[in-house]
Amino acid sequence: MRTNRRLFPAFPTANGVCLTLLTLITTFLTTPFAARAGEPAPAAARTPKGAITPAAMSTWKIVCDSGATESERYAATEFQRLFKAMTGVELPLVATVPADSGAIFIGPGAVLSSGQPTDRRALGEEALRIRVGPQAVCIDGGRPRGTLYGVYEFFEERCGVRFLTFDHTHFPKDAADRKLPYGMQVVNPTFAFRWSYYGESSRYPDFAARLRVNTVSDDPKLGGRTGFRLVSHNVAYLVPPEKYGKDHPEYYALVGGKRKLDEHGGGPQLCMSNPELVSVVVDAVLAEIKKNPTARNINIAQMDNESYCTCANCAAIDAREESHAGSTLAFVNAVAERVEKTNPEVLISTYAYLYTRKPPKLIKPRGNVMIQLCSIECCDFHAIDDPACPLNRSFCADMAGWKQIANNVFIWHYNTNFKGYVLPFPNLRSMGKSVAYFAKNNGKGVFMQAAGNSFSTELSDLRNYVMARCLWKPGRDSWQEAEEFCRLHYAEAAGPLLAYLKYYHDLVDQAGVHPGCFPTESALCITPESARRIMGYFQKALALAKSEAVRARVEKASLCAYRAALSASSMRLVHRDGVCYPDLSGFDPGLLDQYAALCTRFGVTMDDEMLSTERYLVAMRRLYAGLKAVQLENDFWRVIVLPESSGKVVEMTYKPTGRNVARALRSFHRFRFEEWIRQGDGPAPENPLPFTAQAEPHAVWLTLTTKDGARLQRRIALVGDAVRFETTLTAHTPRIFEVTVHPEYDTATRSMDPAELGIYVKNPDWIQANQGWNEVMSSDRQRAIVRDAVAGGAFAYYSRAAKFGVEQQFDPQAFGTLGLFWDASRQQINLEMTSKAVSLEKGQTAGFGYEVRYLKEAPKLKKQTLPR
Repeated sequence: MRTNRRLFPAFPTANGVCLTLLTLITTFLTTPFAARAGEPAPAAARTPKGAITPAAMSTWKIVCDSGATESERYAATEFQRLFKAMTGVELPLVATVPADSGAIFIGPGAVLSSGQPTDRRALGEEALRIRVGPQAVCIDGGRPRGTLYGVYEFFEERCGVRFLTFDHTHFPKDAADRKLPYGMQVVNPTFAFRWSYYGESSRYPDFAARLRVNTVSDDPKLGGRTGFRLVSHNVAYLVPPEKYGKDHPEYYALVGGKRKLDEHGGGPQLCMSNPELVSVVVDAVLAEIKKNPTARNINIAQMDNESYCTCANCAAIDAREESHAGSTLAFVNAVAERVEKTNPEVLISTYAYLYTRKPPKLIKPRGNVMIQLCSIECCDFHAIDDPACPLNRSFCADMAGWKQIANNVFIWHYNTNFKGYVLPFPNLRSMGKSVAYFAKNNGKGVFMQAAGNSFSTELSDLRNYVMARCLWKPGRDSWQEAEEFCRLHYAEAAGPLLAYLKYYHDLVDQAGVHPGCFPTESALCITPESARRIMGYFQKALALAKSEAVRARVEKASLCAYRAALSASSMRLVHRDGVCYPDLSGFDPGLLDQYAALCTRFGVTMDDEMLSTERYLVAMRRLYAGLKAVQLENDFWRVIVLPESSGKVVEMTYKPTGRNVARALRSFHRFRFEEWIRQGDGPAPENPLPFTAQAEPHAVWLTLTTKDGARLQRRIALVGDAVRFETTLTAHTPRIFEVTVHPEYDTATRSMDPAELGIYVKNPDWIQANQGWNEVMSSDRQRAIVRDAVAGGAFAYYSRAAKFGVEQQFDPQAFGTLGLFWDASRQQINLEMTSKAVSLEKGQTAGFGYEVRYLKEAPKLKKQTLPR
């Protein structure tokens, strides 16, 4: 192809032969000098010195040839739009090389027409190449997204543009006069899968493309999405129990001696050692490949529970491999081997999650197997590889193990509070470090799970920006990125917001807590005092805002301050004249209405992963209006019950010491001490119901009629030094009586040391259930350890640091299982008990009773531990 010598002026060589600038660029620049942007070029690859400014390009044209893809044509229009916004000049779009001006060549076809050599095949689907010369800028890349990403890279890295939010792109005042050095830049993204999981990305996919998030849109103008798919819980869908369960119960996990066909978390696990299942799953996988021919991986992934198979064969494999990943990976390998024969390009993907996170000792994933390693147990405040964080050490050990044996490791990292999307969350210092750790350890893709099923959550604009930039170029400092965002987006009001971020992260650091992705206000250091101070920072920022645009941005950011204040005001309720109210001391009485108005204005749809903002506001309005309360009191106890809120116990103060053992350091709308019906209509975790109340001296009767006519009755009474609970249900139609007792207690310590916080069961003698625990146990694992320890009829905890505890005494004949939840960062322990399921005919009654006592010393032990 003929070279346009106007674009590439001649330079003499030593022997008098003229070489065009094209030849110089070809000689010195066609070999990429760096696989990552920002790395220096080798000396032999450096170009002649010189630079050009965008202002000097104001008479140029944008060339995008007729053979360009839709994404490359869109890239050309994006260059035109951004250049006009930056300089005020709209460059014309043309399809052929101009003879009378310099040009910006967009896409491999246009670059080739310029006379520049280009080999698109040498670039991955997202790799990009930017070349700047005196009369030409060339931007091309792999297909389908490389060229488009190249345009955004050019404006970000060369011109200082920042894509802050979907409606705010920052252009530096001097952008038109910035010197753009001659030379070439090549970027080949570290991660093939990048997902900053916020509603701000999914709602505005064109903005997500500017941030180079490649997982949210199939739109061809944006280059579509990556072919890699997020691993999802699906084995029960591949082998549906409704199809196979009746004739083949052996396909499903053996749990507690039974083949489980129904299980929480989406469904049952499979019996991974059953050889007949391989063909069933292979057929399902091949059908999925046929339906999704562009998918680069197909999932075979455990359901979201820890009810793994304990049959002899599965147990033997897991024992040999010293991990429950053993039986799972053996099964996945067997399917992958069969699938590879017809679809060698497709990966079979599975989880390393909860009980499968630890890599197996001997089995290795086949080359066509993909592992999605999940960090759900980890602390978010500290970087994943922070050696000072006890919650993260085992994850690093597991990632090191998978790195040694697996070719394809993708990461599922948790970056939000599933129990409070709008509450402050302290991970802006650690986010970038964790992403860099994943990159250094051969992670090929990262899903940064955040508040993706909502919108306008806590600092979501800032977080989405920071997260995406760290994913695009691992190694970026997330704290510095956050500071830059604040200065550019909040402008004159940035100072107080930066001060807030520093204050809050320092506060959590000083508290020594380890908030994960399910923290309560305690683990987040949200108290009335801290909430008032946080609100103060945002009020100062609002006072500094000079424009309506900046004021609106600050108001959106202030959602987290209002939400923190609402939580803080409802932690400890004020009991007055038979009614409980939030404690608004130091808060604006209009707090709730102000928050509701902001939620409406900015479209906040979810308060947490499962609870809508609308339902949250309904619950809080009921509280603000006042909830009827019954107070019981004797020489030992003061107990406050809320009949209208499922009979929650919100205070259990042991008067001789003045300690309230009922967990109080969390927002009222979450759980407290309550009971839930497990089968049929009745009070449930997400379905609080009102009881009628009849008070007696030292006791209260709570009564509820369910939708099917059953009569549910609870009696709470003070009997000497005990608080006695009795529950009965009389059936109106045939139904099952099964109830979970869910008491939340205060541990008064954040220590995870079993020597400081002991958990005890009688089975039949007292045993310390957590003795010897040297790692953080998942909630399912905690429950499994104590599940069957009902023989002695007692369950307790004792805090040696605070010198108190609680004992629950119950009838072993009435209760079938125990459940334990202990979270040190929350200072919370739940001593749960589930009654035996009883089938009732019309008119029949079943019930149970238990008592709660205050402990001044730990139970006396005969044995030390339960079997693990």
